[in-house]
Amino acid sequence: MKRLRVALPSLLCVLLAALEPARADDSAERSRIARERAEAQARFEARRRECETRFAVTACVDEARAEHRQALQRLRREEGVLDEAQRRQRAAARMAAIEAKQRAERERANAPRAERPGVSPQLRPPRQPAAAPKAASAPASAPDRSAEEARSRARFEARRRDAREHREQAEQREQNGKKAAPLPDPAAR
Repeated sequence: MKRLRVALPSLLCVLLAALEPARADDSAERSRIARERAEAQARFEARRRECETRFAVTACVDEARAEHRQALQRLRREEGVLDEAQRRQRAAARMAAIEAKQRAERERANAPRAERPGVSPQLRPPRQPAAAPKAASAPASAPDRSAEEARSRARFEARRRDAREHREQAEQREQNGKKAAPLPDPAAR
């Protein structure tokens, strides 16, 4: 484990040092590719103008396009290789940074915790709860609770009685043949 702790930072430094020249080479390669792409475009334009002076223009232009397409494909492949190398370098740097962060977290978790001098958790006075309204904090006494239950029961019974009376009245209206008037026909408007 100690070898890993020593080897990892040195590996990280080597990777970062290797990235700097690679970045310089990378930009030089990218500028070369851009220059070659511009040259290929110029050659294509010159060939196309030359083809327009000939009798068989279409075949000549198609040939010039094929050469231009091949040159661009070669340049795209080279650029793809550079992009892949750059992605791998970024991924390696990110993985090294993640590993360093995890290592630091593990070391911090494994490190002994120093207690603050002068403050002992046992000597602290207990916290006092904040003052609350007396009615809400004090539980209701047994007589108060039973009185509230009786009032609640009375309200419930009254609602139940009203519902029964309403249902009986509706049944009686139905038996007497009185029905609610139908809604007006919307098509009759």
